[in-house]
Amino acid sequence: MGSRPRRFGVPSICGRHFFVHHGDLTVDGPLSIGNDPGQAEDTVYVIDGDLTVDGPMRFVNGDVYTPLYVTGSITAQHLMCLSDSNLFIGGSLTVAGLLMTELSDMGMLAVHGAASTGAWFETWDRGEVVFVDELKARRLRLPEGNYLEHSDAEDAADVLLPEFLDGDIDDAAGKLWAAALEGRPLLRP
Repeated sequence: MGSRPRRFGVPSICGRHFFVHHGDLTVDGPLSIGNDPGQAEDTVYVIDGDLTVDGPMRFVNGDVYTPLYVTGSITAQHLMCLSDSNLFIGGSLTVAGLLMTELSDMGMLAVHGAASTGAWFETWDRGEVVFVDELKARRLRLPEGNYLEHSDAEDAADVLLPEFLDGDIDDAAGKLWAAALEGRPLLRP
């Protein structure tokens, strides 16, 4: 007689960590979530309502594709979606300053409502970024050799402050996040 087949359920596929919030949620200050070192374990996040962040917001996952589902809208000062993060927004997205996407092949940002931001900086030609309505923003590209080089995207060096593109471009996200946490401007006036 053979062994019983192994059963799979949500905990065995996604882990045992879930964060579910019913109703609108306001975070006073910066919000950084994901499985980046020093952050939470691999967690599925669900906010059944609006998410308002009175500061910058960063969502990053590495090698695990745990999502953040917001059934309503997201409002933040700056928003960074990095690596393998999967952010699904059922309502609108309003970012006062910079929206940065640096997504791997498995990363995704999907916005089902209106979307606006001061500038959208997309550094990798990977992942999936979907705006159901047209995004109202200046689109930025890296200065050289970027897949957006021949598009209508503006050179990021003309819009971002120079300190973020000096030296190692691969660390632009880290430099931008550090400045956002300190309340320093990211975009030229």
